[in-house]
Formats: sequence, C-alpha cells, structure tokens
Amino acid sequence: MQGAGLDRVLMVNKFLHEKGGAELYMYRLAELLEDRGVTVRYFGMRHPRNLPSPTERWYVSQVDFENPTTVRERVRLAGRMVYSTQARSHLGGLLAAEPRFDVAHLHNIYHQLSPSLLAPLRAAGVPVVMTVHDYKLVCPVYTLTSHGTMCERCVGGSFANAVRLRCERGSLPASALVAGETWLHRRLRLWERGIDLFVTPSSYLRDKLLAGGYPADRVVAVPNMVDPDQFTPSQEPGSHMLYLGRLSHEKGVETLIEAAAGTSMRIMIAGDGPERARLQALAERLRAPVEFLGHVGGEPLRALIREARAIVVPSRWPENCPLVVLEAMASARPLIASRVGGIPELARDGQEALLVEPGDVAGLREALLRLEADTELARRLGQAGRERAQGRYGPERHMRDVLAIYDRARERRAQAA
Repeated sequence: MQGAGLDRVLMVNKFLHEKGGAELYMYRLAELLEDRGVTVRYFGMRHPRNLPSPTERWYVSQVDFENPTTVRERVRLAGRMVYSTQARSHLGGLLAAEPRFDVAHLHNIYHQLSPSLLAPLRAAGVPVVMTVHDYKLVCPVYTLTSHGTMCERCVGGSFANAVRLRCERGSLPASALVAGETWLHRRLRLWERGIDLFVTPSSYLRDKLLAGGYPADRVVAVPNMVDPDQFTPSQEPGSHMLYLGRLSHEKGVETLIEAAAGTSMRIMIAGDGPERARLQALAERLRAPVEFLGHVGGEPLRALIREARAIVVPSRWPENCPLVVLEAMASARPLIASRVGGIPELARDGQEALLVEPGDVAGLREALLRLEADTELARRLGQAGRERAQGRYGPERHMRDVLAIYDRARERRAQAA
C-alpha cells in the first residue's frame, strides 16, 4: 500500500507563509497529508508572517538579500547563500529534538537555507525528496532567461555564460556570485549526493534537468494539483478577457495590451508589479480597452475568473506549471496562452486552450477575437478543461503520485544504508 508506515514528514522551504506558488503548493500538500493522519512539521526562515509551528524555535534568522546595507553585510550574505552553517546546525538540532521523520520534502531552499541542510538529513538517515519549482539547478538566475529573452546557454554548458552576459540584474558582481554558487554546488555534487528523488511539475523542466546532467532515474515529473471542488464552474459565456498575475516583463502583459489595441474587447488585468506604471502608460497611448484592477484575491478574484470569457496567460518565459492555468481549467474557463515551457502539457492546443507563440501580437489578437466571437468554442474548451482538471490534476491522484515518490525515496535510502 502506498505510503504505508508514513507517520511524519518534514516540509522544508525558505518562506513559511503564503508568499507564492511554491508555498501555496507546500501547504496544500501538507493539508492532504494531515488528512491522512500524517504529522507534518516545518523548517525554514523566521519571518513575521510565518504560520505558527512547534518547530519554529529552530528556524534560521531572517535575511534580506535585496537590500544589504554594508560591504561586510554583503560578504556575510554571500557566504550564507553559498553554504549556510546556521541552517546546517539549526536543522541538526531540530532532527535531534524531534522523533525521526520518515521523509523530508524540500521545496525552495536556495540562498536563505542553501544545500548545507542536506548534510544533517543524510546523517540522520532521512530520505529526501525535492520538488523543483524553478530552473535554479540548471540556470543561475532561476528563469532560463537572459535580459528578458529565453536562454539555455547554461543548461548542460558553462555557468560562466551568466557572468559573461551579466544575467543577474545586469550586474557583473551579482552575476559572478550566483554563477559561482551554482557551479560550486554542482562541482561538490551537493544536490545529487543529498537528494534521493527530484520532482518536477512538468516534463519540460525534467528534460532541462536531464540536459543539465541530473540522473534520469532520479527525476520524476508530477504536475501540480488543483481541487476542482474549490471552484464553481460557470456555463455563462463571460464578459471579459482576464489576465491575473504579476506585472513584470517575463509575463508578457505588454503583448496582451498591444494585441487588444484597436479592438472593442474588454480586457481586465488583476495583479501588480514593477511594470504596472509602464504598462498603464502603454495602454493609454495605444488606447487599448484595458482596465487595471491591482491586486485582487479571495472571492472577488474567483468571481472575476467565473465571469471571464477566457483567461489569458501571455508569458514570454518558460513557465513551469502555473497555478493560474489549473485554476482556470477547474473553473471551466478556456485559456489563451503562450506555447512555452510546461503550459502545453497542462492545457492542450485546441482541446482546453488556444496556444500562441510567446510575444506574437498578431497571433494573440487572432485568438482573442476568435474566442470573443465563438461562444460555443469557448464553452467547449472550458468544459474540457474542467474535465481534465478533475481527472488529471485532482488532489487524490496527486496524493497517490506523491506517496509513490515517498516510497521510492525511502527504498533508495534503505538500500544505501
């Protein structure tokens, strides 16, 4: 039986509050495990927004990598980013104080925690699974992009490319630091030695890890989950095209605004970010029918999704497994999305979505106008998405997949003992 004898799981993530998709996924998974009677504990970084936890006294100190104040502080942060002795010692203390964990499930641990914490887990004989939420293991800047365009020079190649191209915020020192960190971790084989199984939310990301030299028998693709019961599907045709997410260059909102210019469509943009002012100015200049709503959450956001004609995901970067795609499908809303990264695995062209090439203004406009005019097509794509969300991405199937991975990791660690 899958998950037999699984009593205690340690979730490890640098942020222990709902900051982004990785944290949201971690807490959803923890809830499913706890529903099965599994005790879940946490390890990560201290923060005022953290959820209460019996293990919080072991968390590492809060750190801000974005705004160091002195040269000494920059040096200290660089050292912690490469190898955190604090994370190693604090996790060792937690493992000594707590009953033994059956599995440690790692998520985003880069920089604030570092792979230093793999050593105490290995010493304690705890099997380790890591969900790889981004491209950091093969790309020093996480995104497989360089200055806003997709780039795979470091995948299976030299991380010196990130330095040469100054991929980290255009800064030579910052680029050298992240490239050196990534190179050293690979050179010492910290990830391969410390992690039993890597889980990628898309086959696309799995392929990138394999191209980067990670062992094929230890990288498993399992898509993220969505609970369709938490979303109310609508059979109404919808009144607007909806983008929801961060307003930053890689999200491709500029392409959506340019595609909408000169049409009578109603475009609603829910979200905020560093590009908002520029995007608003662009929409005004092009007289695009776009309404910026700012951050929207909770029931108001769900209502926006239910009342949409389609959800638009115009990303310019290789999205891995965006939750917005799954939530749109669970809500029986059709998708208009970029044919990039893991998106085509989630929503298939002509079945649950209309897919266009990233940055293709004319192609995106054509897809928007097509769904605007064809109510039956919109209904059919949305219903197919709801059915796929129920059958492929529901929590029960996801839980079976995760428990099977836990079993494999435990078997591997037992054989290595």
